[in-house]
Amino acid sequence: MKRTGESVLNITGTEAYLNYLHANWSKSEVAASLDQMNLAGTMWVLPGIIGVALGIITMILLKSKGSQKLTGWILIIVSVVVCMISVFGCIPAMFFIIAGIMALVRNPNVRKKQAIGKG
Repeated sequence: MKRTGESVLNITGTEAYLNYLHANWSKSEVAASLDQMNLAGTMWVLPGIIGVALGIITMILLKSKGSQKLTGWILIIVSVVVCMISVFGCIPAMFFIIAGIMALVRNPNVRKKQAIGKG
């Protein structure tokens, strides 16, 4: 889909917002406001991108026959890094820590694998 309507509304809203800033604020206030928005965007977007990439990689590692302990440690280490990058990253990092601990503690179900192999 082209999403023309969404694009037009986005451009119009952005232009209206910038016009409002320039009409009512000084240049230094506009610059400070835009810098703060840029910083806030980075604080939200960067941990999100790291979280999505980590989630995909660890799902692949958990489903493959790779080391579950390595996957658990990857989850724990990266969750700590995400918390250091952004305060907002602490919420999804809690889930990664729980998943990492579960991957470290949980033993593979050997009986199921043996029963499948005998049948």
